[in-house]
Amino acid sequence: MKEIVFDASALLVAVKCMWEEKRICEHLVEYAEIHIAKSVRDEMVVDPEKFPDEASLQALISHHKIIVDAVESESPAPNISTGFRMSRSEKDTILLYWQNRPKFDAIVFDDYVATMACRRMQIRSMHLLEFIVQLAKENLIPDDLATAMVTQIASYYHQEFVKQSLQALGKPELIVPAPPGYVKEDLERYLAGKWPVDETGPPAPKWLQQFAQLYRDYAAGTISLGWMAQQLQIPICTLDRWLEKIELPLSTGLDELFELWEPHRASSRWLKLNREAN
Repeated sequence: MKEIVFDASALLVAVKCMWEEKRICEHLVEYAEIHIAKSVRDEMVVDPEKFPDEASLQALISHHKIIVDAVESESPAPNISTGFRMSRSEKDTILLYWQNRPKFDAIVFDDYVATMACRRMQIRSMHLLEFIVQLAKENLIPDDLATAMVTQIASYYHQEFVKQSLQALGKPELIVPAPPGYVKEDLERYLAGKWPVDETGPPAPKWLQQFAQLYRDYAAGTISLGWMAQQLQIPICTLDRWLEKIELPLSTGLDELFELWEPHRASSRWLKLNREAN
C-alpha cells in the first residue's frame, strides 16, 4: 500500500466529491495510506457538526484511516520560505514529507505554487488526478473506480488534464463538463453582486478589495490557496465554500496549471509572474 502525504488543496476536492454515496477520500483510504500534517487537519476540520464533508473527514481521522502527523519543528529542514508565498499548512506538508523520506511515495498537491516549490526541491508531487491514474496503472485500484473518481472531480481541473487522465485509463471517449472560467472583468464589482451575504453578511469594501486582489494573485499562480486563506484569516474550507457560492473556480489559474506539464516553461513563467507581483 502506498503511503502518501496530502495537502488541504487536494483533500478539499477528495472530501467534497462523491461516488456511490461515498466521498472520494473514503474510497482512496482503502487503497492508500494517507497522511496529513496537524495544521492541515486544523484548517480542514473546523465545524464538523454543521458541514457533512468536515464530519466525514473527522470520522476518517478518528478511525485512523487518515493519519495526522506532527511536524518536528526542530528537525533539520530545507528553507522553503524564500520566494514561495504558502501557508503554514502547505509548508508543514512539505516538511512532513522531507522529515520522513523515503517513507512516503509522494505529496498530493492541487496548488500551483506548492507544486513548483516541490519541483525545485526535487520532491515528487502530483495532482489528485495524477494520483488516481497512478493507482490504476499500478493495479492498486480497479480501472472502473479510477474512471468514476476522475469524472467526479473533473470540474476542478483543466480539461486537458482530464482528457489525458481518461486516455491513460483507456476511456478517451468520455466527455466531462468544462470547469468555470476565471472572471477577468471588474472582479470587485462582480464579487459585490455575488457575495453570499446570507452566510457572512456584506463585507467591508476594503476587505472585498483585498479578497479580489488575493484571488487575482492566486489565479495568476503567484500565491497558494492556503496563503490566500491565511491572509484573509479564514479556514481553507470556508474559503472553498465562498468560492463555490460566488462561482469562482477553486483550481489555480487554468493556463498556469496546464504549464505544469512543461516544467521548465512553468518555472520561468512562475518567476516572471512573481517578479511582476513584487
